[in-house]
Amino acid sequence: MLAFIGVFVPKPLLVLAIAFAATLLGSMSGGSTSLLTTPSWLALGYPLPTAVGADKLAGTFWTLVGSRNYLRRREVDRRLLGAMVALGMLGAVAGATVTASVDPAKLKRVVGLLILLVVVGVALRPRFGAHESAPRLPRAAVIALALPLGFYEGLLGSGNSIGVTLLLCFGRGFDLLRGLGHYYVMAAAWCAIAALSYWFHGYFDFALAIPATAGAIGGGYLGSRLGNRFGLGVVRTIFLVAGVALALKLLLGW
Repeated sequence: MLAFIGVFVPKPLLVLAIAFAATLLGSMSGGSTSLLTTPSWLALGYPLPTAVGADKLAGTFWTLVGSRNYLRRREVDRRLLGAMVALGMLGAVAGATVTASVDPAKLKRVVGLLILLVVVGVALRPRFGAHESAPRLPRAAVIALALPLGFYEGLLGSGNSIGVTLLLCFGRGFDLLRGLGHYYVMAAAWCAIAALSYWFHGYFDFALAIPATAGAIGGGYLGSRLGNRFGLGVVRTIFLVAGVALALKLLLGW
């Protein structure tokens, strides 16, 4: 379908529009933008590593915009962020290195099942993430989980925003908007190091990456502004709906 549309619409414009729409939705909810964009780039004829590499470059920039909007006038845990960014970057490099040699189908199903279970659990607890609360996990335990989370960010990344945000809400007692803001800071660093790794390994096409990044920045800015303006109730609803949709897509391969 996209290949057919591409006959009539210049490919850079099509890429920009897809990236904008996907990131607009994703930045409001914490849902995965790459779950929409990566299959689109594959449908346009780009190989998987090149498609993921373009998404990582786009993610480097739009998450910075999103984090600024969500963390405005909110307390930032710089110690936690610094440690998780550093450890996650090591994982992201490893994940990007193995992307070209793995079949993500089985991994997607496992991640989809985990996301579905977690999102259902959150839905059954209406007050979860509504307010700041006491930490439930030691800081060191949350930091240690940045390594596998960074690895998955470099490998695929679909659903990582939901996993990390819920970890921060449960483990460190953040509310949902603060958790999203902290995740987007981490994601910017993790995506940057992953993008460099894809570039180093030759999996990069600037004809895809540049319009994808431009569209993502616009969508990320608008979506995070709207999410911050509408407040926790709207974002939580979109967060849950996006989480279920993401989980089912990963599980069923839609």
